[in-house]
Amino acid sequence: MVWAALAGSLVFWGLRLGVRPGGLPPQVQTVATDQAVRGDVLRMLGAVPAAAVGLPAAAPEAAARFRLIGAVARDGGEGWATLAVDGQPARVVRVGAAVDSNWVLQSVSARQVTLGPAGAPAQLTLDLPQLPPPATGVPGQQSAAAAPAPAGMMPEGMQPVPPIQVPPDGMMPGQPPIIQTPPEGAGTVSGGVVEPPVAR
Repeated sequence: MVWAALAGSLVFWGLRLGVRPGGLPPQVQTVATDQAVRGDVLRMLGAVPAAAVGLPAAAPEAAARFRLIGAVARDGGEGWATLAVDGQPARVVRVGAAVDSNWVLQSVSARQVTLGPAGAPAQLTLDLPQLPPPATGVPGQQSAAAAPAPAGMMPEGMQPVPPIQVPPDGMMPGQPPIIQTPPEGAGTVSGGVVEPPVAR
């Protein structure tokens, strides 16, 4: 029993130490070990940074410059926001990217984003506008918003289209009558009972 355990241990360690590890698959990216952790060590240890020189405009003044159009947030702090600055066309900005010369998009959540100067705490929070309440009503009833506009309210040059009148027999004027003949060899229905075809 002891000899079997000793032999098993020798085989295990022989296989473990005698085999060369295989190479990495081509899609694997290795991490460079020469890159040190970058950041302000004093700030990591709790020191309060000195007041930054040339901070952007105060939050109330800056809030009028920015308009949040949309936001996409993902796990891990990653996200994008669609922002319009100073009335310019909106553009998509990624978290950590500059919104303008002084402001950086710092974080994105489902309905809001925070902006601030690079390397400083957030100074401005922008919220998405509230959505309008959902339409409610009773099926079959026409709401005032869906009601047709009166004749005087039609856009210039447009006339209302009169409804189509369908005759009670279902035939439209000028349409030839539809005559359906049963296929040859088909049975007939009388009184709810199917009668087999009559042999000729």
